[in-house]
Amino acid sequence: MVSELPEAKFYCLSTMFRLRRMHMCLAAILLFPQVAWAEWAEKHFDTIEADANLEISNSSVWLADYQQACTKAIKLRKPLLIHFQGSSECPRHLRFINDTCVRQEICQQLKKYVCLRVPSHDLSVHADDKGDMLLRNPTFAAMQEIPGLAVVDFSDANSDTFGEVIGVLPFTKQAYYAPPYESPLSVATFLRLPPGPLSERMMIYAIRIHPERPRSTAGTSSPILRKAAADHSQRQASLGRQGHQQWELRFHRIWDQIGGKPPIEVCAESWPDESLITACLGCVHAWRQSAGHWQSVAGRHLLFGYSIHRGANRIWYATGIFGG
Repeated sequence: MVSELPEAKFYCLSTMFRLRRMHMCLAAILLFPQVAWAEWAEKHFDTIEADANLEISNSSVWLADYQQACTKAIKLRKPLLIHFQGSSECPRHLRFINDTCVRQEICQQLKKYVCLRVPSHDLSVHADDKGDMLLRNPTFAAMQEIPGLAVVDFSDANSDTFGEVIGVLPFTKQAYYAPPYESPLSVATFLRLPPGPLSERMMIYAIRIHPERPRSTAGTSSPILRKAAADHSQRQASLGRQGHQQWELRFHRIWDQIGGKPPIEVCAESWPDESLITACLGCVHAWRQSAGHWQSVAGRHLLFGYSIHRGANRIWYATGIFGG
């Protein structure tokens, strides 16, 4: 269903989409074949391809001491990238170290971080004086104790996210349309995410890693739309129900603030008990199944904001708002 608000000559998307349950109000549903990952990567990955024998520069040396790495990151005002290394025989971690990390594009991105590599199950590596291993610390709960990458924000002491985890990329079996999480394309996308809180950045990752390259995050990340999206994701989570609750009231308030083209909102929900990254990918995948939703997500907008929030019912609720 596409509705027209009173006294306005425009349309806003007001459909509700339930992930996998396919409860839709849109009359037409277009199902598109999934783009083969290998074919797409071969076509679009030229910017990351480099000499596999390229050595990592001195500016991206991996430290081994957590406290030392935190101190250095704070001093240099850089985010801290942590590689929780799995088993030395794990093919995912071997690929990350021996293939992904030697790519020229990755090396350039690593220079923007202070890099730390620690064994994921080493009890001698602590985040505090309690003795728990680092990966089990509540700070890294979004990793779900799975080895992989995490980013802690130390770039701006005045930021709301200073000292918080703002990115997680567990090296587990990928979900939906994502390439292997340890692959050069996945890691490069992860390292290039804009500043912001964890939930917002992982939604942007899910948008940008999609093989059809949706353009809704190519514009400007608007503080107004970011807050509006975060507030509505929390609203849905608190109600335990997906929807565009209070949209007419919110619509006018948002439009008064951003001007330009009227705002459009899309929402989706996950299955219960999904991890953050799987939920983000799943919500984007759900939007892809709806022509109306995908038109908004795939299109380019002057301003955008994304967020996702987990409810007490263990379901994640995603929101995207565009306009300006």
